[in-house]
Amino acid sequence: MGIRKTYDRVARRFFWPGLKGDISRYIRECHTCQMTGKPNQKIPMAPLQPIPAVSAPFEYLLVDCVGPLPRSRAGHCYLLTIMCQSTRYPCAYPLRSITARSVLKALTDFMSTFGIPRVIQSDQGTNFMSKLFARALRQLKAKHNISSAYHPQSQGALERFHQTLKSLLRSFCVELSSDWEEGLPWLLLAIREVAQESIGFSPNELVFGHAVRGPTTVLADEWSTKQPPANVLDYVSGFRYRLYQARAAARKALARSQCKMQRLFDRKTTERYFEKGDQVLALQPIIHSPFQARFAGPYTIVKCLSGHNCLIATPDRKKKVQVCHVNLLKAYFSPVPVGLVTPPVCPPFQRGSLLSPLGEKGSEASADFDEDVTAPSWEVTEGRLRNSEMRAQLHKHLSHLSERERADVVELINAFPSLFADVPSCTTVVEHDIDVGSAMPIKQHPYRVNPTKRAILGQEVDYLLKHDLAEPSFSPWSSPCILVGKPDGTYRFCTDYRKLNSVTKPDCFPLPRVDDCVDRVGAARYVSKFNLLKGYWQVPLTPCARELSAFVTPDNFLQYKVMPFGVRNAPATFQCLINHVLSGLTGCDAYLDDVVVFSSTWPEHLVQIRELFNRLAKANLTVNLAKCEFGKATVTYLGKVVGRGQVHPVGAKVEAICNFPAPSNRRGLRRFLGMVGYYRGFCENFATVVTPLTNILSVKVPFHWTDASQQAFEAAKALLSSAPVLAAPTFEKPFKLAADASDCGAVVLSFSRWVPMVSIIRFVISPGSSIDIKWFTQP
Repeated sequence: MGIRKTYDRVARRFFWPGLKGDISRYIRECHTCQMTGKPNQKIPMAPLQPIPAVSAPFEYLLVDCVGPLPRSRAGHCYLLTIMCQSTRYPCAYPLRSITARSVLKALTDFMSTFGIPRVIQSDQGTNFMSKLFARALRQLKAKHNISSAYHPQSQGALERFHQTLKSLLRSFCVELSSDWEEGLPWLLLAIREVAQESIGFSPNELVFGHAVRGPTTVLADEWSTKQPPANVLDYVSGFRYRLYQARAAARKALARSQCKMQRLFDRKTTERYFEKGDQVLALQPIIHSPFQARFAGPYTIVKCLSGHNCLIATPDRKKKVQVCHVNLLKAYFSPVPVGLVTPPVCPPFQRGSLLSPLGEKGSEASADFDEDVTAPSWEVTEGRLRNSEMRAQLHKHLSHLSERERADVVELINAFPSLFADVPSCTTVVEHDIDVGSAMPIKQHPYRVNPTKRAILGQEVDYLLKHDLAEPSFSPWSSPCILVGKPDGTYRFCTDYRKLNSVTKPDCFPLPRVDDCVDRVGAARYVSKFNLLKGYWQVPLTPCARELSAFVTPDNFLQYKVMPFGVRNAPATFQCLINHVLSGLTGCDAYLDDVVVFSSTWPEHLVQIRELFNRLAKANLTVNLAKCEFGKATVTYLGKVVGRGQVHPVGAKVEAICNFPAPSNRRGLRRFLGMVGYYRGFCENFATVVTPLTNILSVKVPFHWTDASQQAFEAAKALLSSAPVLAAPTFEKPFKLAADASDCGAVVLSFSRWVPMVSIIRFVISPGSSIDIKWFTQP
C-alpha cells in the first residue's frame, strides 16, 4: 500500500523513534514489492549514447527479420531487412522461413552486389546466434555485434525503416488490392530516393553519387529538354567529387541530428551506475511466454561493460550469463533480518487516553523509556579539554620547545590566569546590535527531535543558564534550534536564524583577505597561534538585540545575553572587536577569533605574546588553550601550513581531496571544486585543468560524467598532490610576474628574483568571461 498508508496503519497502535524511517526501509527491501513494483514507479532511462557513423559505405550492416506477414503468392511470409549504417541504404529480401540457412542465402545475394562487410549487427534471434551463422561470419572475416536483449534502440535506424516499410506495404495492398511482394521493389525504390532526415541526403545519392531515375524523374524528363552527353573523364571526376562531398555533408548532418535527439531525450534521463557484485532485478521474458516480461532475480553483476551494459549472472535461466542494458535493471535491496523487541518499545494506546490523566502504569512506562536515553558527557557542551586541565598538562603540549623556552611560556601563561578560564567571559569593548527596521516579529515553532537529542538540548540550555549566557524570554520573536554533528561525534548547539537574518540590515565592516593574512606571516622563525574560547559568546548583546535573539526548544523559551552563532553581521562585529584590540601591535594578525603572532627571535616573540595577552586581558576576553600553539616553526593557519618562509596545503585536506569519489550530481561536483579551488593558488593551469568540470555545472546543460570529466577529475587531484611549496613573499624586495592566457582563462605567476632558485609565490588564476577570453587571447 505504500509508505504513507502503512505508516498511518502502524501509527494508530504503535510508535517508536524512527518509525517512518523503519517502515520506509522495510518496504524498500520487501522482495515482493520490488518484483511487482507499481505502475507509477518507472525505471529512469539512461542518457543516450550516439552511435558513431562509419565513413565507408557497406562496412557496417544492420540486419533483422520482419514477420510473419500474410503469405504471398510465391509463398513468402517473412522479410530479411539489411541496412548500411553509414548511408542508410535499405534492402529487403522475401523469405519462406527465417532459418539460419535462408538468412545466409539472402545475405549472400546482398554481398554479391555490395561486397563483404566488416561488421554485421543483429539482435539475439536464434537464427543469428546459430553455429551455422557464426561459422559463415568467421569464414568471411566479419565481426558479429549483438544488440542487448529487449533494447531495440541499438538498431534504431533499422527499426524506424521497418515502421515506414510496413506502413507503405499496408497502403499498397489497400489501394491496389495486390500482393505485397509485387510492390516491394517499387516501395524500396521510393524509400531509397527520399532524403533521410538525420543525414540530409537520400541513400541513393550517398551510394551512387547521383539521383537514381525514378518515376518523378521520368515525368520530369518528358517536360524538359535533353542535355548532351558529357565527356567520360569529366563525368567520372565530377561523380567522385559529388560523392565525396555528399558523404562528408551526410556525416555532419547525422552528427547534428544525433546531438539534437540526445539533447531532447536526455531531459528526462538519469545517469545510473552499477558496480561488480551489486544485486539487481532484471526485466526478463516469462518462460514459455516470450512476448511477456517481468522482473526476475535478484541477480549479481558479474562485470560492467562499456556504455550502459552490464553482464549479470542468471543461474535460473538457460543462459547462465547475460548482457543487459541498464534500462532493464533496477537495484535490489536485500531485506535486513528484524528481531522482535520484548517488551515492546511503546505500549499500544487509545486516542482517548491522550486526554486522560497519566496513571501509575503510564509513569512506569515513561521511566522505562527514559532509561534507554544516554545522557551526553560534559565534553558535548564544554569542549574536549577545559583550560584548567590544559594548564595542568602544559609541559606535554610544549614538548617541541627547549627547556628554557618551555619555562618562559609556562611563566607567561601563569601570569594571566583570567585569560584561561573554563567559561567564556564578556568583553566591555563592544556590543552587538540587530537592526530589523520596521519588520514584523517572526515566530517559529521548535523542531521535533528524538528523546536523545532532546536530552542534549536540555543540557545545552542548562549550560547557557548556568553561565549567564541566556535568560528566560517573553519576546514576540522566536527561532528554532538544531544540533549539528561534529567530526569527534559530539554535537554543536545552533540556532536557525535564517528568517531573522532575512530582515536584518547588513553591516559592511570588511573581513580581511585570507591570502593577505597568510602572506603577512612571511619568513618568521617562531609562529604562535591563539583561538578565543567560544569567541562570539564573549560579545554582549544590546537589550533590543536580546529580544530578537530569542530561541525556542521543545522545553524552553530563552533569549541570548551574548552574541549567538548564526546571526547576520556577527562576523563583522567580531572582526571590528579584534581589530580594535590588536590595533598597532606589530607581528600580529587575526582573522575573526584566529590570532597569529610571528617573530624572527625568541625574545621578540615573548614580548609580542605578552603584549597580546595584556590587550586581551584588558578587553576581558578568554583564550581557548586547547587550540593554541606556542613558538612553532610552522602552524596550520586558515587552512594552510605557514612558517619558515613557506606556504603549502594541509596534508589531511589534500588526502581527503585525493580520496574524494567521483561526483554523481552537480552538488557533489560543487563540493569537490570548492575543496580544490581553495588551494588553486598552489596549482599551475588550474582553470584549464578543471574547465571540463566547470562546463557541466551550469543548469543549462545536462549533467553527464564523461571520460573527459573523469580525466579532468583525476588531473585536478594529481595537480594538487604534486603542487609546489610556495614561498612566503618578502615585500621589501622586488618580484617578477609571468602571465599567460588561453581560451580557458588567464594565469599570473609571481615569483622572487633575488634568491638563487626561482621561488614561486602564487598562481593567480582568472577563468574570465566570454568577452574577457576574447580580449585575453587577441593577437
